[in-house]
Amino acid sequence: MAINLVEKTDQEISNLIINHRSKGLTSSPLYLAAEAEQARRNPSVLEFERSRAFILAAARERRFIGYGQVAEASGATWSQARRAMPAHLWTLVSHAHDKGWPMLSAIVVDKPNIATGKMEPPALKGFIRAAHDLGRRDIDVDGEKFLRNEQERLFEFVRENPIL
Repeated sequence: MAINLVEKTDQEISNLIINHRSKGLTSSPLYLAAEAEQARRNPSVLEFERSRAFILAAARERRFIGYGQVAEASGATWSQARRAMPAHLWTLVSHAHDKGWPMLSAIVVDKPNIATGKMEPPALKGFIRAAHDLGRRDIDVDGEKFLRNEQERLFEFVRENPIL
């Protein structure tokens, strides 16, 4: 019996996606259909491919970027993109995770922290929660240390994979 995703609530779709990720079933047809349904329901001013390319380019230059810069890479203003940004970053990190890459959002920080790469506590909390939701088990007690390690992993990853 096929599941009719159109009849599911947003929360049920989200739970389905999270459960599939936690079990490593990201290539299953149901997972792919659930992600497509979620994207259909939540159109965004932010463009996945533009953001992915922008983040990878910044990582190649070993620099941190702001949320507003990610929005601008899609041709959007921060005020247009603000509400969509958390879900957009989740899509980017889950895509990266599915490919075995570091978390792409590791270098996306608040504007005042672009020079240092530090995340403010609410952003760091969301970053750590995303890592947990992806099933990452290498998170230690120190969230800032995990962030720094993930930032360095991303910088090294793009250095070792220059064609991305």
